[in-house]
Amino acid sequence: MATTDGRAFYGFVSILRRLGIPFSARLPWEHFQAALVLTTKGEAVHGGDSALIFYEDLTGDPVLDSALILSTLSGGKEELLVGIDPGRRIGVIVQYRGAIVHEGVYGDPGSVASLLRKLLSLGARRRIVRLGFGEPEGARAIMREASDVLGKDYSLELVDERNTTGGGIRTRKDVEAALRISRRRGRPALLPDTAF
Repeated sequence: MATTDGRAFYGFVSILRRLGIPFSARLPWEHFQAALVLTTKGEAVHGGDSALIFYEDLTGDPVLDSALILSTLSGGKEELLVGIDPGRRIGVIVQYRGAIVHEGVYGDPGSVASLLRKLLSLGARRRIVRLGFGEPEGARAIMREASDVLGKDYSLELVDERNTTGGGIRTRKDVEAALRISRRRGRPALLPDTAF
């Protein structure tokens, strides 16, 4: 990271810490080598082999900004994997290029569908939604809300939820269940085949 801009510094540090990516802070005019340099457009030093990400290009959305940094750093597969644990509190985990870029709990299927639409802006070659089917009504509600993207932009797998829910704090439990669901292969599902 090479910036003297306080807002840019704070924004970059927040993302890097959330992702667990080690970094060093430099002044823009210092000479150093790095695979990726985070800076502002006004402070960019041209030349060198470093990839650049400018603060001005960040969206302010933690999921998309994390994915932008990971896609520049990572050599992993261009894969987006979303694990969903339906229920009253819907646990969601988003992995991009093998790294978790978002985890959360949603109150309604419409919010999950909005997240899936937003994630389409990521340049993933392969997009998979693994949806727990332990609570069929909740799973069907999510499929209804996201029917415009499921099956077309995402491949959908229905996952057996047995032994995915652990103990602990309620919110954390939903996210952990979504993580376990994301790690299990499910049976491929086509939306017309699923009874709404």
